[in-house]
Amino acid sequence: MSQSLPTPKIQPYGDAAVLLSYGVEGFSDAASQAVLSLSQHFKAQSGWTDIVCGYDSIMGTFDPQVMRLGAAVNRFQLAAQSVDTLDSIAAVTVDIPVHYGSEHGPDMNAIMDASGLSEAGVIDAHAAQTYRVCMMGFVPGFTFLSPAPKALHHPRHDTPRLSVPAGSIGIAGWQTGIYGLSSPGGWQIIGRTEASIFDINRSPIFLLKAGDNLRFVPQR
Repeated sequence: MSQSLPTPKIQPYGDAAVLLSYGVEGFSDAASQAVLSLSQHFKAQSGWTDIVCGYDSIMGTFDPQVMRLGAAVNRFQLAAQSVDTLDSIAAVTVDIPVHYGSEHGPDMNAIMDASGLSEAGVIDAHAAQTYRVCMMGFVPGFTFLSPAPKALHHPRHDTPRLSVPAGSIGIAGWQTGIYGLSSPGGWQIIGRTEASIFDINRSPIFLLKAGDNLRFVPQR
């Protein structure tokens, strides 16, 4: 795994956090796997108040009254040096039912026109592969996945919509993901799931987490 990984940059992020970044452009499967393995490693340790994954970066926060900044940086450096020996994350696979197109996917026609595929072709392509949940954010429950099939890559809207319904499935460039809450957004929407990704009254409140595998299941 480390053969295709650049040397990460590890730096303090304020006085109560450490940031590790591989600094890759686009998506790197090796960097994503390394980040998730590091996440699992740090979450098994005491002393961290939160561990947050990005596509190619990871941040650990801590209470500076409990752990010194230098010690936190040292933990990250040691883990990064031995990332090859860390266990792969124990992933679970979650099936997400999706109603594609029509009122659920207002941008389906744009993806069809750009890809040259029929609606059935877009659906088959999008649902054909198993995705990895790489990270969560920018609003609670927003699920950032590993790349969509290349034929479906499409730029986001120049002007975001003021409101995108919760559960909407979108494409932005090479990315595909799920809106966990109704929010403004500029992704191309091709479908919607009835699954609740974020529910503050449920335990756990998030249906998905970084490291999970995900399959979209078209509802005909």
